[in-house]
Amino acid sequence: MVLVAATLEALAVRIKEMAAVDTSSNNGKTEYCEKKPATRETDEMYNTLCKCIDDHQNILRFVAYLQDIMSPIALMQFGASVLVICFTLFQATYSEDFSSIFKSTSILPVECTQVYLYCWAANEVTVQAEAVSLAAYSCSWVDCSPRFKLALRILISRAQKPLVLTAGRVYRIDKEAFLSIVNASYSYYALLSQTINR
Repeated sequence: MVLVAATLEALAVRIKEMAAVDTSSNNGKTEYCEKKPATRETDEMYNTLCKCIDDHQNILRFVAYLQDIMSPIALMQFGASVLVICFTLFQATYSEDFSSIFKSTSILPVECTQVYLYCWAANEVTVQAEAVSLAAYSCSWVDCSPRFKLALRILISRAQKPLVLTAGRVYRIDKEAFLSIVNASYSYYALLSQTINR
């Protein structure tokens, strides 16, 4: 997932820095596509945009594949993590042996880190996917040729659809999911403690 986020970030930078400028002949002033007939430079800009669109489609296909593979695994990981955190808290609370308490509390950061890495990486994919749409709108498109604008609209419209990874196709994976998993673990621990104390 981190690779996908980094690839989306690189794509956003490529799109944002795309500009139809010719600064060599007019002392740094910008000349846009539409002010002169199609040139090799405007064709290169259009071809670069088409390449970016192809790269974006490849990334989306890979994310769909990743979603198919990762979704059930993430759901099992989250469910197991909730149970492990809950029972670890329970054991640390009700154990009288100090070594058992130490072992239990040393497991908690590891389990929380496993869940957080999933949530952080999936959140980065979502954030960087949104950045692609913003980068496309931020490039120098205003005075470009109609075919460039059409291709850019296609990219923007596709990039505006949120790219969200889920666990079991029902539970969105993001930073809020991490907090809800920790809260659920504590809630189950509190319920278990109340049951024992009765």
